[in-house]
Amino acid sequence: MAVTLGYAEPLDDDFDKESFPSKIGGKPQWLDPTHPLSLEKVQCDECASPMVLLMQLYAPEDEPAEAFHRMLYVFICRNGGCHMASARRCMRVVRSQLPEDNDIYTAQASEAAGSCSDDDEDEDDISWSLAEQVKPASVCAVCGLAGSKACSKCHKQFYCSRAHQVADWDAGHRAQCGNARPQATNTAVHAHKLQRMVYPELVIVSEEEDASQLETGNGDYDDDDDDEGSDDDGEDNEGIKPEDMALVPVSAEKVEDSEVDVDRAFLVFQRRIQKSPDQVIRYTRSSDSSEPLFVSDMGKPEAQADVPDCELCGTAREFEFQIMPQMLNYLSMDSADPASVDWGTLLVYTCPKSCNGASGASAYAAEVVCRQNFSSQGIGEKFVRALHGDDSGITRQIESLRV
Repeated sequence: MAVTLGYAEPLDDDFDKESFPSKIGGKPQWLDPTHPLSLEKVQCDECASPMVLLMQLYAPEDEPAEAFHRMLYVFICRNGGCHMASARRCMRVVRSQLPEDNDIYTAQASEAAGSCSDDDEDEDDISWSLAEQVKPASVCAVCGLAGSKACSKCHKQFYCSRAHQVADWDAGHRAQCGNARPQATNTAVHAHKLQRMVYPELVIVSEEEDASQLETGNGDYDDDDDDEGSDDDGEDNEGIKPEDMALVPVSAEKVEDSEVDVDRAFLVFQRRIQKSPDQVIRYTRSSDSSEPLFVSDMGKPEAQADVPDCELCGTAREFEFQIMPQMLNYLSMDSADPASVDWGTLLVYTCPKSCNGASGASAYAAEVVCRQNFSSQGIGEKFVRALHGDDSGITRQIESLRV
């Protein structure tokens, strides 16, 4: 199977009808709304602030049966300074799952199913909705985590922490608390300020990567590939000339008695994503390629040191999907601010067995996210500018790879 690519798009009118959305930003839509995630699971180790949702991805599996519905949530701290530390201190990934037969959702034939017989019924013809008896738990008005604290005055607004209670009070709850008829203008301003405390919400739509556009031997890393004629790193460098490897554009003059250092993984990364430059995630769990598309030869995650075995069953975690740097363009951040959040790619590793944890509030299984940054040999910002039409020389490098 091909790699599945995810793209960010604005919310449409049908988004609110989705029971299992894949999306960027906003508040989490919990797979089990009766047990939202608690603050303790996603509190930044650097600044102790609550992390916010970066994205959630619906990734159901046929096996085990407990993972018929399966959602992955990625949280990060919004304080860019915290990201100078290890990703494990300011980022989290948790997995939530439910069997097909559960007390939370009921299945119904969708309108699109028409008059199809039971034998012809497909999973796409089934819609899921919350069961009538399900009562969602209170969640934080700011971030959507479990609302363990209530406003002491009105007892109607809930929060995950004192910090978010104060933030909401200053954002407008002060004027509305206890007011049976708050002014519409104040309500709108308050809602807008709350939206700015989380990342902008967009839906993630997916499609398979077009394998026909990829050359044979596309340069994906294979550490076991040590064929004759290849470099020690197993990289397929066919079509890459020394001048293509320069960190800045070079003239046609022959480079004499010199060897140009290059981050080969970065060149391969550019070459691959140039086919679909707007992709925000790459999902490979069920594809023929189970390796990440690295952005650098350096900083690759190492087993155990960076990707420990599953704490629940002891199985070695495997790579499932990666978050691309293009997602940063949708987060309404100031890229010129040196303290803003940044990454080359975020790599998510999960238990291949999707082992089931305990029920209830502890049903969220912790998984692993690793951050890989562009190296000093990469071209980073020039590459991003090229994607937006500013040819700073990098386009010539990509074209010279003759893909």
